[in-house]
Amino acid sequence: MKNLIKIVCCSLAAIIILLINLSLQSCTDTDGKQVSEAMAKKVTISSDGQIITFPKNSPGLDEFKVSPAEKGSATLSVIAPARVVAGISHSKSAGYGIVLFDSPDVTSLYSQYKQSKANVDLTSKNLVRVKQMYENLGVTGKELNQAETDAATAKASLEEMEGRLKVLGYNPSELESAKGNMVWLMADVPEAQLHEIAKGGNIRITLAAFPDKIFTGRIDAIGSIIDPNTREVKVRISLSNSDGKFLPGMFAQADFGSKISEAYVLPLSAVVTVEGSSYLFIQTASNTFERRKVILASSDESKLVILSGIKDNEKVVTSGAMLLKGISFGY
Repeated sequence: MKNLIKIVCCSLAAIIILLINLSLQSCTDTDGKQVSEAMAKKVTISSDGQIITFPKNSPGLDEFKVSPAEKGSATLSVIAPARVVAGISHSKSAGYGIVLFDSPDVTSLYSQYKQSKANVDLTSKNLVRVKQMYENLGVTGKELNQAETDAATAKASLEEMEGRLKVLGYNPSELESAKGNMVWLMADVPEAQLHEIAKGGNIRITLAAFPDKIFTGRIDAIGSIIDPNTREVKVRISLSNSDGKFLPGMFAQADFGSKISEAYVLPLSAVVTVEGSSYLFIQTASNTFERRKVILASSDESKLVILSGIKDNEKVVTSGAMLLKGISFGY
């Protein structure tokens, strides 16, 4: 009797589990398509969400549609994602501009730069004084060597701080001469489009906080280092901020106004946007997708142009990208 009861209980448990699984068989994504929630829970995510692998032969893979990346004719303005990275206000008491960065790390780096610069001045003056004393037998050779070491160390530290600021797109000398009542934006421009822009040129700026307005910015500096991973160069843009409505941290887009005649043209459904950056999902295997950051040009109501980030004949997800976005970024 006990065995019979045990068998019945096990059977009931199996039935309950089956019913639960059936109830989780589908949920609705933003496109209104049915996707398996149970299947999504078995997805393998690696490389900080960049690689997404589904179980082989999973029926949920049918929800994704892909198209090969092919170049087509297009004549559109080059659009680069941008961000307000610093606000500059004028200090009447100090007589110069005060730079407020959107990043605490950059603020700390700039502070270290100024400290290093002051230390170079201090150690250089001290070295001159010690040399004079040494010539008059006022100090020993050991003290002179120490003064020379201190000066060299201070100079090396300053050069390191300058280099780190330049990698981020900031010229230290320009930071110190910055004028008030403006903001700086940093845009990421593809290496292949650098020949289309020039320092001093005017560009159109749109900000997420003011979607219906177009502002005019100025290209102040073009970075001297190309990111080895994205093949992009940082371009710094200044924008008047007399009424103080632009704030560090705001997302924007910079339209450099250059025209292109050949590019990858894809439907709007292929691209997802997260914090001002645009991404595609590339199918690298039957059950594996790779998140790829891309640079966009302006688009019409149904299509957009990809300037960089994909290659010929790569399989781009054109339907189901929103589901992959949720899995990749944890939304």
